[in-house]
Amino acid sequence: MTEQQSQKTEHIFRGVQVSPGIARGVIYLYGPQEEPAEKTVVAAEDVPKEFTRFEQALIKTRQQLTEIPTHFGKELGSESASIFDAHLLVLDDPMLTEQVFRRLEAEKINVEWILQEVADLYFQVLSKVEDSYLRERAADVRDVARRIMRNLRGEHREDLQHLPGPRIVVAQDLSPSDTALMDRTKVLGFATDAGSRTSHTAIIARSQGVPAVVAMHDVSQQVATGDEALLDGYSGLLIINPTQSTLYEYGQIEIRHHTVEERLALLREKPAQTRDGRRIELAANIEFPDEAASARDHGAEGIGLYRTEFLFLNRRDLPGEDEQFAAYQNVAKVMSPHPVIIRTIDIGGDKLFSPGHGQAERNPFLGWRGVRFSLDRPDVFKLQIRAALRAGAEGNIKLMYPMISCLSELERAAALLNECKDELRREGRAFNDKMEVGAMVEVPSAALVAEQLAGHVNFFSIGTNDLIQYTLAVDRVNERVAHLYAPTFPAVLRLIKMVVDAARAHKIWVGVCGEMAGDPLLVPLLLGLGADELSMSAVSLPLVKFVVRAMNLSDAQALADRALRSQSPGEVQGWLEDYVRSIAPEVVELVKPKQSATP
Repeated sequence: MTEQQSQKTEHIFRGVQVSPGIARGVIYLYGPQEEPAEKTVVAAEDVPKEFTRFEQALIKTRQQLTEIPTHFGKELGSESASIFDAHLLVLDDPMLTEQVFRRLEAEKINVEWILQEVADLYFQVLSKVEDSYLRERAADVRDVARRIMRNLRGEHREDLQHLPGPRIVVAQDLSPSDTALMDRTKVLGFATDAGSRTSHTAIIARSQGVPAVVAMHDVSQQVATGDEALLDGYSGLLIINPTQSTLYEYGQIEIRHHTVEERLALLREKPAQTRDGRRIELAANIEFPDEAASARDHGAEGIGLYRTEFLFLNRRDLPGEDEQFAAYQNVAKVMSPHPVIIRTIDIGGDKLFSPGHGQAERNPFLGWRGVRFSLDRPDVFKLQIRAALRAGAEGNIKLMYPMISCLSELERAAALLNECKDELRREGRAFNDKMEVGAMVEVPSAALVAEQLAGHVNFFSIGTNDLIQYTLAVDRVNERVAHLYAPTFPAVLRLIKMVVDAARAHKIWVGVCGEMAGDPLLVPLLLGLGADELSMSAVSLPLVKFVVRAMNLSDAQALADRALRSQSPGEVQGWLEDYVRSIAPEVVELVKPKQSATP
């Protein structure tokens, strides 16, 4: 650092960490602005030419989207490369392309203008839905539309494959294409104004091991190409003009991170067992079959939550029984002999199969979703149950129902399960007649009647994300109230304890599959409350196992008893942080953001 640079003021910007790691280097401000289309009238005799131009642009776009995974699949990994399959689905969506054709014929306006308007409408609609997955698909629509537009214009935009050297990229936003095709030797990390943890861009960053921070508001307007910077993907910070003391501090942090990661790697084959002998099962949450291998490689002892709705989204038809059977069978084989818990589809409300396959609801989180949808659509539900039963004949598969709120829902689901068994038996198909079945506890009413439900299932799985949201009446993706979303709120802890007590009385086990399960600071609390299994993202497994092996269950039980008597979620959070710091101080350093103020 030059003397002039050392005199510059250090500035710290805070965002949301989506991919861990630390990067130090020079800023590259990325984001050539797409020129908006100009509206021009097209003569009637020239409309066929506009049709042809649009068709040729679609063909070229399809070719590009097909070639990307072919050329870069090995570097991207199967999950990241499959994102371009979603882009192809957008390209094939007749509601998008046919609207352009219809408006072109009716309005006789240049195709660039019409494409821009149709894509913007799609983007606006998807951006406003409650479901985070569908909201992030708005970025896919915009990415595909921009690619079509560039092909219409014959443009070649700058990309992240040809940077002048190693850089920290800062942008208003990055499309999945931008991220997937970036030169990993040149992009040290990136920070964006927009984005979230569920975006495809974040998924790719994590899969490629690129430090990334998103949701930084207007950081792209506050920095410039050439600025010296340090990106902290652990705490969600971008530090411009870092001082020598800051650089030294982060150098020490990197050394400690590396040391902890080496220690974590040694735990892969060791059991998740507390110092006083309590054995805990650590499992992984997955959304796609390809993720099972990563879960296994991170030391998962099973799949505690297989979110099967992703087999149903972004397509115009429903997956058949054989397609679902193959997906479930594949995951079971990868994880064998460990269990795989298939959650039946949590779809409905704002999670529609594709545009036009349902009606939007005024309040989808309190609407037609989860087991409510499945019970109303036995044609869809039974196909999934049959596929799971068949896959269970060859693998260790369990089934669980989402959004159970009362006993009658469990009874109706059990009746359909028995119908499926009878059908498979008559057809002479192999299936697991003794498959374990569980209920997800995500609704406060389910926790309150857990004593009734426990006699009808083999296990409970507590989905803490929704349980907290519904208990506190807090939409966790609403920026105005997200700060009220508190996992350690006394009412939430008491509901969890009620579920555990009911399970113990009926001799069934209890798992936790929400975000709480993957938070190392909350693990002692969950074990102290009585959880038998924790299921989380694969990358969280090593750190959680580290905490489990460093703690005593007796200490955790004392902490939980104290927490249940507390009236302050902040107080409980402080106790937990102090305890984990006392047994594994390096863990607190890894997961606790630096207390730095944004200027």
